[in-house]
Amino acid sequence: MHGQACYTRSARSRAVAGGTRGLWGLAAAIALRATPLRAHADGAPPAPHELWSMWSWQPWVVLPLVVFAGLYARGAGLAWAKAGMGRGVRAWQAASFAGGILALIAALIWPLDALGDSLFAAHMAQHIVLMGVAAPLLVLGLPVPTMMRAMPRGWQRGLAAFASSAAWRHGWGRMAAIGVAAPLQVLVFLFWHAPAAIAVSLQDDLVHTVMHGSIVGCALLFWTALVRRQGGGPGLGILSLLVTFKVSLISGALLAFAPVAFYTSYGTRPATWGLSLIEDQQLAGLLMMTVGSMMYVVAAIVLLGVWMRPFDGAARPRRALRAPGHAGPDDEGGERRPALAALRLQRPADGLRYCGVEAARVLVRASISSCRAAAPRAIRCGAPPRAGMWGRS
Repeated sequence: MHGQACYTRSARSRAVAGGTRGLWGLAAAIALRATPLRAHADGAPPAPHELWSMWSWQPWVVLPLVVFAGLYARGAGLAWAKAGMGRGVRAWQAASFAGGILALIAALIWPLDALGDSLFAAHMAQHIVLMGVAAPLLVLGLPVPTMMRAMPRGWQRGLAAFASSAAWRHGWGRMAAIGVAAPLQVLVFLFWHAPAAIAVSLQDDLVHTVMHGSIVGCALLFWTALVRRQGGGPGLGILSLLVTFKVSLISGALLAFAPVAFYTSYGTRPATWGLSLIEDQQLAGLLMMTVGSMMYVVAAIVLLGVWMRPFDGAARPRRALRAPGHAGPDDEGGERRPALAALRLQRPADGLRYCGVEAARVLVRASISSCRAAAPRAIRCGAPPRAGMWGRS
């Protein structure tokens, strides 16, 4: 049995190594056959009749997507083959990662990338997809541990040793803090949407690639900090989402209601699509005000719901919150009141919730006591009983 288990493990290791080499070979073949789209360099943006033929097959975009998707699929398959479907990697996490890869394809390979050479609104839509759709879906898919399962054992040990080093843990802990990741994303967003930066990216493929890489990298760091809840907790995470929403909303309003066109580097390109420079800019501002900003509001609501869910579950079972041997003079029927220590207050919202519940309970009991005291007093004073709404006069 021991020899059979060792043989099974060695066969699985050889299969994983062979599959990894196959993925690298497939990615290299795609990279060699891919032809980069030179829409940025030759100054010839796509026309409406040729849009659907302008797919951007840049090898520096296709190669990482193929490698990451292949490693994730193999890592999830190995986890499910060993522990069962949905174990190790949940089905919704795999679906989330697949959705993130599809969003990257839509933003970087689909003709939306080529359309960004003609319309600033399309360029804005591309950045919205990268920051607000692809990045959070990829982070929720738990990519790094899943892809590590598909790597050879030697690579796994090396990456694990590097991740456990003091230098990496210290540096990553600082960078993945929400107080660092959120301002960094806002600064990168504002920098790359300056008119001068957009003008340079339209003329230089390398600058355009660095733009998209930095936007995706900072967005991944931002959403990772939110999911990890490190460096300030959920409260700071919600605040950072609201601040990012505010920045996006104000920036979009400035673009939508500005009396002049800022992005004159597009020249007459929007006219090919029946738009002027100012109309193209207004459309981009509307996209930023609505779609781009609302994504952060939705994320803030979801994070707030996740944060408050344990409090709802802790407040419903009243008897489970009562401390043994703790009874108050206001308890009715010999019931014990819940002790403050039994709530195990860990966040400020716990204290606010406890105070609100106690205040409401005091008000209700005071109203009931006043009604009980007023009825005998009225009878003793000879006051006639009042008729109800449906009573006799």
